[in-house]
Amino acid sequence: MSFKNSTDENFQKQISGSKLSLIQFSAEWCNPCQVLKPIIEKISNDLSDKIECFYHDIEKEPNEPVKFSVRGVPTVILFKEGKVLGTKVGARSEKDMLEFINPHL
Repeated sequence: MSFKNSTDENFQKQISGSKLSLIQFSAEWCNPCQVLKPIIEKISNDLSDKIECFYHDIEKEPNEPVKFSVRGVPTVILFKEGKVLGTKVGARSEKDMLEFINPHL
């Protein structure tokens, strides 16, 4: 499984690489988050050579989401070399997520 957990402690390291990093900010109680999780997991596995995907629980790890003004979940932010490339809020289809990611690959 290529979809990894993210923590406040290792967050900066996860987003600062030359490979694309996708962070899914979520919460366990959030139904749309649970719908999106297997979609991101599939994308993570299918594109593992091009992108790293991380799951960040906003309740267990609350510091980094605040820095990026995450107000609703799920929020997906795409990073490369520490820079934000794009943000999506809400559950999305696999097609929508790939259209969001592919221009940056």
